[in-house]
Amino acid sequence: MAVADQDSVASHEPSQDIKRDRDSGSRDLNDEATPLLTDTPRQSEYKTIKQRPEDESNADPDSLERCLSSGPQLSKSVWATISVLLLGVFLCNADTTLVLATYGLVASDFDDLESGSWLVSAFILAQCVAQPLYGKLSDIYGRKACLQVSYIMFAVGTAVVGIGQSMPQVICGRAIQGAAAAGMTGMVSIIITDLVPLSEVASLRSYANIAATTGRSCGGVVGGALTQTLGWRWAFLVQVPVVLLTSALVQCRLDLPAKHDPSQTSWQKLRRIDFTGSLFLSAVIFSACFILDMGGQKFAWNSVVIIGMAVVFVISCIAFTISAKVVAEPIFPLRLWTQYAAVTNYLVILTQMMGQFSLTLMVPLYFQATNRSSPAAAGAYLIPSFVGNLLAGLIAGYWIKRTGWYKVPTVMGPVMCILTMSLCYFTWQGHTTILQDLAIFPGGFAAGLVSSSAFVGLAAGVAKEDLAIATSGAYLFFGIGGIAGTSTSSAVYQNALKSGLEQALDGVEGGSQIMRRALGDIKYIQHASDDIRELVLPAFVHAFHQVNLMSLGCACVGLVIAIFSQQKSILEGQ
Repeated sequence: MAVADQDSVASHEPSQDIKRDRDSGSRDLNDEATPLLTDTPRQSEYKTIKQRPEDESNADPDSLERCLSSGPQLSKSVWATISVLLLGVFLCNADTTLVLATYGLVASDFDDLESGSWLVSAFILAQCVAQPLYGKLSDIYGRKACLQVSYIMFAVGTAVVGIGQSMPQVICGRAIQGAAAAGMTGMVSIIITDLVPLSEVASLRSYANIAATTGRSCGGVVGGALTQTLGWRWAFLVQVPVVLLTSALVQCRLDLPAKHDPSQTSWQKLRRIDFTGSLFLSAVIFSACFILDMGGQKFAWNSVVIIGMAVVFVISCIAFTISAKVVAEPIFPLRLWTQYAAVTNYLVILTQMMGQFSLTLMVPLYFQATNRSSPAAAGAYLIPSFVGNLLAGLIAGYWIKRTGWYKVPTVMGPVMCILTMSLCYFTWQGHTTILQDLAIFPGGFAAGLVSSSAFVGLAAGVAKEDLAIATSGAYLFFGIGGIAGTSTSSAVYQNALKSGLEQALDGVEGGSQIMRRALGDIKYIQHASDDIRELVLPAFVHAFHQVNLMSLGCACVGLVIAIFSQQKSILEGQ
């Protein structure tokens, strides 16, 4: 993922009733980069261009409407500041698709194609765990300090990837990048809210969405071209000075006063952050991904390593549950599982992201193997999905704003995903044309629909005191869905590919050597003779189709859940 654009929901503006009743959470529904805040007060303690009402929840409706609609034009200095912040959003998303387009080549350089998916999983896992921490850390140490730390971390992680001498080192660098990306994107959302009046927040978040989509569209192409000409290491290393330059611009252009809260010390604020829950959650996700990705491939299912990871998974689940019950502000409160709207929307998000991430991960690899595509061309094949994602977010936002009904986009998302997986299964047979590549457009469109409607469904369905934390949970499930989709699809692909190659090369002279190289190095397939390619390519296509079937199953489950999700109009009572 295409990666889901939660930003796309920014174009939707709920009714004034919802704005007034759910003031602390409604603004956080709109941006995929929004950190998982549970208790950040609505009234910003930073300077804004325009003064907001002291208590919008009790403000007169007419005066509030005038406040929202009659703000001054933003100054050039604010636009310059926002532009610098959006550059960081662009870089993060460009790096994401760069990896999607080149992870096969990176892993092949270490003769470890089977572990290539960890270049994606490590990033998402670290991002998923770090994101809820940035919001509260920024309340303690300031927005600018946390943003600068994230830029430095991203530069360090990118450098580690570029100079890494083994897959574990490169994966470690990707994890550092992921933890940093959570701040580079998440802090932007908070700072935008601090800098501009409420009436401008949605439009500026839409610019963040455009920057993210542009980054995803360019990253695979530009990064692939750099990989093809200079090598994949330089595709990462050239990002380091750009990130440092962006950090310097932020230091010079971003002027935010420090927060001061005399009622609490820094230590008291730190104690409110659920570091324990974050640790146990990361252990749960990591152990599950490790078992799915390594079980039956690098380690036998009954090996000590896999059994040990299973034990870690069980213990971490129990510890996370206990932690969520005893800490004052858990990263994910268990009471949300008792609310129907939360459960259904979380499961729709989870299944949709699993299907979409699995497709996005495999498309570049498919074209590199079957069409001998360069990294740049392989990344370009993802653009239709990103365009579909952006358009769907805009359309869904307009539909919900005009009609007040959000269930239609929620149901149509899995339907469009089913369409994409079916088209890929029946038309992608090893000689895929550019026209046939448009089959992934509905998949990106599906992700955009669900990204918009699921947040509105949460806003309309959960208890208003749980709205902020329910929104936080949605971002958490976007990340978990991405990790689960990446690891599961990689396991399905590798197992199907290995089985297919064994059948295709049975009795062929040197078959075991061919299979070993085909499993470990995508470049071997690209440069193999026509006779060898004729033997092994059907196995690659078959493996890709097995991932399609897995994604199709996820979409079908998501469709059933979406059909039985709640339906109400957010315009009722106006």
